[in-house]
Amino acid sequence: MTDSPNSSNPPSKQDEDTVDHARRSVLVAGAVAGASAGAAVLGAPGKARAAQQTLGLTDLPPPDGGPATFRMAQGWRGLEMAFYEMSSNNPDYPEIYGYCEQLSYGAGDTARLHATTTGAEFAVTVWRDGAEREVVHRQSGIAGIFTETPLDAYSRGCGWPVLLEFPIGADWRSGFYVIEMRMTRDGEERVSEAGFVLRGSGRAKIAYMLTTCTWNAYNCWGGANHYLGIHGEDGDGPSPRLSFSRPWERGFLVAPDNVPYLSTVRDRLRYKHEPGFTFEPATGYPFMMGYAWGANSAGWAVDNRPFAVWAEENGYEMDYLDQTDLDAGPAALDAYDVVVITGHDEYWSWDQRDTLDNYLEAGGKLARFAANMLWQVRLEKGGTEQVCYKVRADQDDPVAGEPGKAHLLTTIWEHMDIARPAAQTFGVTGLQGIYAAYDGASPRSSAGFTVYRPDHWAFAGTALLYGDTFGMEEGIVGYETDSVDYTFRYGLPYPSELHTPLPGTEILAVTPGMVDQRSTGGPGDAVIAIGTGDYYTRYYARVIEGNEEPETLDKYRYGSAQIVVAPKGKGEIFTAGTVYWFLGLKWRDRTTERITRNVLDRYTA
Repeated sequence: MTDSPNSSNPPSKQDEDTVDHARRSVLVAGAVAGASAGAAVLGAPGKARAAQQTLGLTDLPPPDGGPATFRMAQGWRGLEMAFYEMSSNNPDYPEIYGYCEQLSYGAGDTARLHATTTGAEFAVTVWRDGAEREVVHRQSGIAGIFTETPLDAYSRGCGWPVLLEFPIGADWRSGFYVIEMRMTRDGEERVSEAGFVLRGSGRAKIAYMLTTCTWNAYNCWGGANHYLGIHGEDGDGPSPRLSFSRPWERGFLVAPDNVPYLSTVRDRLRYKHEPGFTFEPATGYPFMMGYAWGANSAGWAVDNRPFAVWAEENGYEMDYLDQTDLDAGPAALDAYDVVVITGHDEYWSWDQRDTLDNYLEAGGKLARFAANMLWQVRLEKGGTEQVCYKVRADQDDPVAGEPGKAHLLTTIWEHMDIARPAAQTFGVTGLQGIYAAYDGASPRSSAGFTVYRPDHWAFAGTALLYGDTFGMEEGIVGYETDSVDYTFRYGLPYPSELHTPLPGTEILAVTPGMVDQRSTGGPGDAVIAIGTGDYYTRYYARVIEGNEEPETLDKYRYGSAQIVVAPKGKGEIFTAGTVYWFLGLKWRDRTTERITRNVLDRYTA
């Protein structure tokens, strides 16, 4: 294995040439310690520290003299095969990449595409993506220019010139628009995508907010994201700073239907008939087919698009918003009856929460079919850079302990220096959820909801009774979840005070989950995701309550997925605290569909 370009020892010219040559395959393996033979086919510059230094998985010491506080995973180590997409930086290699100057535009604006290509010219097709593809712009013969990409493009942006401008028509519908770029060189064609949100005029009653801060957290284009990377700021590892001025990796905007979801539901029969079987790594397909590690965790294609398609097919008109639009202030939501959020919703800024809180206090509604609300981010450099130090925030975040700024610490919202519980905005928190039907975390979960308050308006017309379950076949609960701590009285769940729930919070349905993962001990055991043992449990106890006493750890070890309704000011919150609620819509589970209609119809009445 060769050292990564940004390791502690500066690369020689020969090393740089070797790395550039390896990058010509477009997909670069960030680490391959313990990787399968299939992974080795793609080549592997870089060391296996990205996952090892962030995951803290077992009691084995890390390689290369890494920090003693982090430990290495046993078994099949999925995150060590950290493929990422990057320009070859070779003007002779056929490639094209681009990104939009803004994440969202309004009607009448001019869209600007920053790009680099080694082709003499390229063509674009622009379409609104949804239940049907609506092509709105085609253009060919666009002059191509190759621009070298900085090795830290993941954090500071690519800095490419604008190669295309086109006006956004007044008749274009609000939605998510894909810009497909095609070029040919030496008989080889290359295709990649950029995209943007077209905001609405406010005529629709529903604002559909795309979770682009979470997209960015998982996008490893250029070498790093908030989870892993070849070019971390201090060597290999995740980067706390990520730029929006870079492309989305392959699979974030356009992906085939057979990209697997991160759920163990598909393996139930193997659990039943093969007791030693644990799970099948869902990351294998994306690795082998050249899709991003994070593309089945976040992005438009796999995560946000399914709800958009269902809504359009069922007659719901929606105006689209990019999440960063909320940083502009309360006016971003004023025109709407309800804000809808779906899928993986993990990262928010202080200002974004202020906008949503003010909207709800004034009478707005939130319909959140989403989960994993956990981390505060800061948007800096005019909103083009996302900052999140996560579990290293106390040590590394520049605002740590700074008077007047400590509340902007980029870690969990419940941290004692932030003290802004997620449940105060969303009715639930990722702190007491995280995993279900996933790897070493409740892998044999029902993956559906168990109903406790069937007479609630959200369940009208479903024929559900107390103790019934729904969504199991589709696996709507997982892979990450949200909830609040709760206790049972006379057979019904009630929120405790642990996570500062909103007064009047009602828990309608519950499915158990786990905060950290556990080894199942079977052959082929492969706990590959973040946190095993009591990794996060200890972190939560330490930064929330300042100790790791056994009775404190007991508070944070287990969680659940919940359906919750809570009043906030003059407004109201409905949350189905699971990433995969949209699978019940995509696969037409009648109960999931009916509950979704009940919520949307009530909140737009």
